[in-house]
Amino acid sequence: MTFLAPRQGLFAAIILISLCLHTLFFVVSEECKIKEEQRAVAEKSVALLAQELKVPLATNDRISMSVVADKYVKESQVSFVGIYDAKDQLLVPVGSDNDSQVMLRESVVSGSDALGSVVVKAADVSRAEIISKHWLFLLGALGLHAMLWLLYGYLARPTQELKEAIAKKVRMDLLDKGILYQAPQHNEDSEPASSQNPIKSFLEKAKTEQKPDQSTQAATQSAEASLHDQDYIVQMLFEDPNQLLATVSHDNKAAYFALCDQLLDKAIVHLLELPLLTGVDASVIKYYDDKGAKVALRGVSPAKTATAAVFLSKLMLMLNQVVYDKHREIKRFTWQIRTTVSDAHRADSVVDLAKKRREAPLILIDDKAQDEIKICAELVRLENPMSIQERESRALASVTKATAERLRSVRDKVLLED
Repeated sequence: MTFLAPRQGLFAAIILISLCLHTLFFVVSEECKIKEEQRAVAEKSVALLAQELKVPLATNDRISMSVVADKYVKESQVSFVGIYDAKDQLLVPVGSDNDSQVMLRESVVSGSDALGSVVVKAADVSRAEIISKHWLFLLGALGLHAMLWLLYGYLARPTQELKEAIAKKVRMDLLDKGILYQAPQHNEDSEPASSQNPIKSFLEKAKTEQKPDQSTQAATQSAEASLHDQDYIVQMLFEDPNQLLATVSHDNKAAYFALCDQLLDKAIVHLLELPLLTGVDASVIKYYDDKGAKVALRGVSPAKTATAAVFLSKLMLMLNQVVYDKHREIKRFTWQIRTTVSDAHRADSVVDLAKKRREAPLILIDDKAQDEIKICAELVRLENPMSIQERESRALASVTKATAERLRSVRDKVLLED
């Protein structure tokens, strides 16, 4: 793959500015040069006119004055010649008068008598004419700057060593954040392929780990059958109102589900290590598939169990947001989730309710458990409830500062764990 030079657009802007300044300085210098030449011509012309106009001015011969003045106006660098009498009244104007910056006046003197004066004005300097006269030079400057830009684009492209260093740095960042996991090294031949494309190797590894077998399905059925009414269920549901998940290839989904399963296992382990949740146990009833995942929590204290369920639902949303943003950044398949918390006997009801309500996490538990949860989180009623389940359900509005710090700490442990 061919990479562009770094900041090639910025260099193009610098080249354009350089070309504009180069042209400006050239035009200004040419303009100063032309004005100097015009002043020299005007000084010479006004001195000669002062000598030649002595006789015509003495006799007031305007025709002769016009003939003499016309000879000088025909020069390209002189645009106007004005002949004045002793009273400074204009006698003969020849050429087009202008506001030129180069204007010279010379008195016409015969002996001790002042006969009058003559004024010579140089032609205006046109920058357009300067550019039109030197178009070949300016075209060459444009070509030179274009060649510099192309040469920079070729010479400043990242080398193979630099591209490998960038790929290694990106890989290490993904490993450090827990988004990518080190693939096992089987032999020397497989080493280069894995290092060249670590994301692909991770996806292939996750794909093989995700394949279900009969024993996994049997374990899921057994876990669902062993649920008790006092258990709390946390469910992760994919945000897929248009059923687009079914159109994704099996390989992509399998790799993504494997990553989600790893994060779920780590989240449960690290969350239940909190002293606040001592005595709470959790088991995964169903790992991720097209319909999401399901976790059961139980413990001696229903208040702690309900709190752990709400914490886990919030933690999974936080982890999913990190994975979602990172996968979008590296242009890989990803999907956002919503979570629900409920009693074991109302797990199906809250799933049906989640299809109509967009609150996350959506909580459907008894009033006593809600009162315990309010110590560390704020629960709010659903707006415009249309059924009994909606009236009994709550949404998590916010958590206390201490709870937020605990959840962030657990999230970082999950993402940074090897």
